[in-house]
Amino acid sequence: MQIIAKSSLPTIQINGEVAAHILDASKHEGLSVSAFVVDVAADAGPPRHSHPYEEIFIVVDGTVRLEAGGEKIDATPEDIVVVPADVPHKFTALGPGRARMVNIHAAVEVVTEFVPDDDDHNESYAYNRPGN
Repeated sequence: MQIIAKSSLPTIQINGEVAAHILDASKHEGLSVSAFVVDVAADAGPPRHSHPYEEIFIVVDGTVRLEAGGEKIDATPEDIVVVPADVPHKFTALGPGRARMVNIHAAVEVVTEFVPDDDDHNESYAYNRPGN
């Protein structure tokens, strides 16, 4: 068994607050799947992006609007949403309140490619490593 302190993981910040912790399996011996532990404020989410592998969204609390491949869904804790590899997608917490989810990345290494999107106006998205 391996225990990893969430506070030791790199984070994503949106609007100046931590919105996700990143468990990148390539940084932890013996792991083969990565994940984001997301806790995001209402009306916040990352810019449109894609991954060269599937991403599985498991909503734990709140409602999240997921957009992928031209489709939109308002996902709740009753839903598990799978976005196929290489499909541009983004999500936004709808509120009221925060949305919490675990996003499983079906890969050892987290790879994210941001996609130009005229609808994205969030310039506050930042990647932070512990100790920086």
